[in-house]
Amino acid sequence: MSAALLVLLSIPARAQTEEAFFRGRTVHVIIGFAAGGGFNTYGQVLAAHMGQYIPGKPTLIVENMPGAGTAKAGQYIYAVAPQDGTVIGLLHQGLVANQVLGLQAGEFDVTKFNWLGRVGTRLSVGLVWHTAGVRTLEEARQKEVLLGATAQATTSVMVPTAINRLYGTRFKIVEGYQSSAEMYLAMERGETQGLGIAGWLDLTGARADWVRDGKVFVLYQIASARHADGPPVPALPELAKSEDDRRILMLLASTEDMGRSFVTGPAVPKPRVATLRAAFGKMMQDPDFIADAKAKQLDVDFLAGEALQKLVESVGAFPPALAARAKEIVKP
Repeated sequence: MSAALLVLLSIPARAQTEEAFFRGRTVHVIIGFAAGGGFNTYGQVLAAHMGQYIPGKPTLIVENMPGAGTAKAGQYIYAVAPQDGTVIGLLHQGLVANQVLGLQAGEFDVTKFNWLGRVGTRLSVGLVWHTAGVRTLEEARQKEVLLGATAQATTSVMVPTAINRLYGTRFKIVEGYQSSAEMYLAMERGETQGLGIAGWLDLTGARADWVRDGKVFVLYQIASARHADGPPVPALPELAKSEDDRRILMLLASTEDMGRSFVTGPAVPKPRVATLRAAFGKMMQDPDFIADAKAKQLDVDFLAGEALQKLVESVGAFPPALAARAKEIVKP
């Protein structure tokens, strides 16, 4: 029997094996943030639609595991959870940059996760509340501004810290919030005066009145270049005064290219990873999924698992000498 024929015969057998494995099982979707924020919504939408495309149609349920800027969830998926494809997760987009900078809170290698796919990129911005007395980055160089954040080694802390060091702003970062929802509420209550990172989609959707009525002022885009449909404020690399500074700010901006991306464990068998990636890709083409995501104001910008894996590896190859300087710049 020819090798080609053996491969063809193995495909349906493998499909039957995958179907038998997943039938009647539960796939746990671990979200590294508390319930109530945007990350949780991405997980809920995926859980509602992806199961039908996995052979055997398992049930998907969302579980929140906040802590250490999603490093707690990352550590669980990497080293504790079953390595059989029944646990997938959504982690903070800054974990790749954290590893480059030597700031990872967990003992795991992000390049070793099996990356399943990206749902969307979601342009993020820094903003201040109208009572802060600041409307531009230039004004933030003259006056201290309290920004709500989650934890060290997250974009909400690293980006404003880097802007302080490289551009001269006077952001004071208040850590400890568990989700974007908590950070928005803290700003409205007056506990803080802004956010180091917020979703632009929030400010054109559910909170569009904030921009329209002058309740908030956007200071910068966390992006490698200005988004044409974003606010008319600088992208991070525009704040650089040297080429090395620009590369550091580009590293921080690259976290947004990671967007809302899902992983499974590093030791999950490759055929099972391929099954999950295929299911993820089919879900992303499902009109019902797309409609649900848009109804919940989620950005949809698909990147397949294979391409996402290469992106993670490319960011992870940042020059070590420059990474050492960058680490000092983003350190609170």
